[in-house]
Amino acid sequence: MTNSPAGIDRASARPYPEVMPGIDSPDEIDVVAEDVDGSALLSIVQTGAWSADGSERGRLKRKLATYLRYALEGQMVSTYPSLRDRPIVIALMYEQPPPQAVLDYWRQRGKGTARDGVTLTTKALADTVWRA
Repeated sequence: MTNSPAGIDRASARPYPEVMPGIDSPDEIDVVAEDVDGSALLSIVQTGAWSADGSERGRLKRKLATYLRYALEGQMVSTYPSLRDRPIVIALMYEQPPPQAVLDYWRQRGKGTARDGVTLTTKALADTVWRA
């Protein structure tokens, strides 16, 4: 797994890089940060349009499995010791809202991850403030 830090894409109006690994790169962690509330925030950043039928669900499932291993098996704390003992949040961040099938999968999967102490959330990229 690799980590790609978020930054400002100065060549576009986006406050984040135009191309993020997203669900097309299931073995990469897109963004790791400390959220304003102190939690360890791991973000899956999906730019561009989603398919109407939610066919991305399989790729999202693989990406989420990578994130859960990274967070729960010690690699996150090994790389970022300051995140030890922090609540863990995995956010699905998007330019365009995902189809209902993807949202339903994310909510259902969140019930299981909560038992492991991991919260799943969704958030529009337009509502996100990136700070270095």
